[in-house]
Amino acid sequence: MLNIQSASMVINLITFFLAYLVAVTVSGAFRAWVAKKVGDPTAESLGFLTLNPIAHIDPLGLAVLFIFYFGWGRYVPINPLFIHYPHRGLKLAAAYFADVFAHLVMAILGIFILVIAFGKQVLFTTTTMLLGLRMSHLYIAGAHPDSSSLMVSVAFVVVAAVYLNVVLGVLYFIRNASSLAMIAIAEHSSDTQEYATFGLFILPFIIIWFFFQPLLVFTVNLISIAGYLMAALLGIA
Repeated sequence: MLNIQSASMVINLITFFLAYLVAVTVSGAFRAWVAKKVGDPTAESLGFLTLNPIAHIDPLGLAVLFIFYFGWGRYVPINPLFIHYPHRGLKLAAAYFADVFAHLVMAILGIFILVIAFGKQVLFTTTTMLLGLRMSHLYIAGAHPDSSSLMVSVAFVVVAAVYLNVVLGVLYFIRNASSLAMIAIAEHSSDTQEYATFGLFILPFIIIWFFFQPLLVFTVNLISIAGYLMAALLGIA
């Protein structure tokens, strides 16, 4: 027989799994699509240009999701050698940051949906849950006692999707910025071996260690404002 704690855990697992499928599938497919548009067919040839979630699920990332309520999808590769002039720098940036853009847009849409459903007061609840890592439908139910259980359940899926998209967006921004920095160094230096390990592993770790939390706070506030302004401009908020 399930007690309250066990039931809450089951709800969390189902919720985050649904949110995970949406987050990694849309961002992965969009990154593959943008890469193809700027000249790189690598991701498409490997089967990432699809909205089939199976193509984007990373087994380890999914396993971690069920333990820590955070997981990642399969890495969508980009071969910069296929991306040529003119405007090569812009094309590279578009391809590498496509997944970041997708995650931020999905997070903003999530906030937009929440504001439509609950009003602007939901921003405080959502921000508290995201920054305090209080991932439970009980916080939404407590903050909005007049809402139905179905509405609370749907809202929790949306909040979980916002959370995953924000965290993945910040992490991928750091990873992709480091990758672009390495490409720039490789194109202007004949000795890149010593920079490879630093650029691919050490630099992202340093940035995550020192700047992840400030970037997370900034991003949560950014998507909250953007989602609210979207609703306000449409006369909904």
